[in-house]
Amino acid sequence: MSGYERRIEAGERDDDRTPLLGRNGLCGSDDRFCRRRGDLPLWRHILEHKMTWAWYNVVISTGAVSLLLFNLPYGIHSIWVLGSVIYIIALILFLITLITHLVRFIVRPSLLPGSMVHPVEGQHISSLPAALGILIINGATYAEKLHGYNSHAIRSFFWIYIVLSFIFGISSPLVQFCKGPQNRRTTREFTSTEITGTLPLLLAGPTAAVVLAHLKPTQHRTALGIMAFGVILQGMGILLSLLFQSSLLNRLHRDGFPPAKQRPALFLASIPPALTSWSCTALAQQALRHFPVKATAPGGNPGFVVGGVALSYVGVALGLVFWGLAVWWFVVAAAGNIGNMSEIMVLGSGVIEGFMVVFAHAALFLCSNELLSAFEWPKALTVVNEVLGVATVVVWGGLVCACVLGMVTGRLLGDD
Repeated sequence: MSGYERRIEAGERDDDRTPLLGRNGLCGSDDRFCRRRGDLPLWRHILEHKMTWAWYNVVISTGAVSLLLFNLPYGIHSIWVLGSVIYIIALILFLITLITHLVRFIVRPSLLPGSMVHPVEGQHISSLPAALGILIINGATYAEKLHGYNSHAIRSFFWIYIVLSFIFGISSPLVQFCKGPQNRRTTREFTSTEITGTLPLLLAGPTAAVVLAHLKPTQHRTALGIMAFGVILQGMGILLSLLFQSSLLNRLHRDGFPPAKQRPALFLASIPPALTSWSCTALAQQALRHFPVKATAPGGNPGFVVGGVALSYVGVALGLVFWGLAVWWFVVAAAGNIGNMSEIMVLGSGVIEGFMVVFAHAALFLCSNELLSAFEWPKALTVVNEVLGVATVVVWGGLVCACVLGMVTGRLLGDD
């Protein structure tokens, strides 16, 4: 036995302090869903039991941090260079994870349906198209600074993403609805993981907005189609998310706050309204650009679409409404975790409880930044958002270091 394998076994005997995959990350309180190494070689154990769909959440969080760095209001000169490096890292992580999953399901085909009906891993299947959406937004954002952009390529990626989001956004929860009782937990822990199934739908609006930003203002019909499908999927995602949030709110009223180690999951409830606020505000700005009232404006054609200004007002108003909801959930989650900061580093539900908490912070920053831009950067709120952005980057960096430490010590690779 190698020294690395001995460290892994030692990690299995001790409490797993790794924030990426908690000790009970896939088991929870039900041993039926635990994945033990047994006599498997180390590489098979890692491939079959550790490389789950939840790894795409790392890509989502990393891509969001890259966008955050690009949009820091008071960012230092050339901070975008660091953001572009993180974007490239996220892209590499996505490709590595995708290839690893292909190998995983080729080596053991039964893992594909098994992962889809698993009560924890199955909740993260939609992270794949969501990660793709984040990368598309990053690619369009950094394209001009890195290598220039091709509007046809960006539009092609957008339509591919729309199709994948629609398929995963419906099929992922449908699989959970159809699975048998043998694949359901007998006890239900406090979690917000159901919301992650709507992530691909919730990123449709921001993706549409960034594609429209790289579209010529004279391409009215193309712009209208992109905006329409972005709004359709965004509306689908936020309405489904509100249903999940109502269930979560009812449970909080009935049972109070969950145990300390499960409370970071509350931050996830702020993600849907934050992404929707970001979407509404960004699309509102693109409505002004593509559907101006004056025929003399660049791309002006009032005979085709009248009401770009009206769409802009409606979009910003909706952005404020959903921003308020996102702030409410964020403050409630922060209040619930005050005094339990040590527990945040021992996250019991796996990847989502670490990197997805970071994504919740980044989502709130990005939607706030879009609204601040619409209202011409009021100084006090801009400073507060800058502090939130910097703190989010610091926490993300801490999680990355903890994950590397978990791999080196072997705790990350031990049994669940």
